[in-house]
Amino acid sequence: MTDGVLAGRVAIVTGAASGIGRASAEALAAAGASVVVADLDDAGARVVAEGIERDGGRAIATRVDVGDVADCGRLVAGTVAEF
Repeated sequence: MTDGVLAGRVAIVTGAASGIGRASAEALAAAGASVVVADLDDAGARVVAEGIERDGGRAIATRVDVGDVADCGRLVAGTVAEF
């Protein structure tokens, strides 16, 4: 999944451990984006990120509480550091 319309781009998807967030993360990865799979459910986020990697994409999982401004800052800083 290193080619596609989103190749070279990075997407942060919150709520990505399940439901619409998961589907969005997987679709973005399928389109070539590197994906940060972010959720309060750290284990669920890891499962999604591992699936994206298994399918040939690039993804990392991270725990985030979007209601916490400092947590959101760490999410962005970690994303910039990784990608």
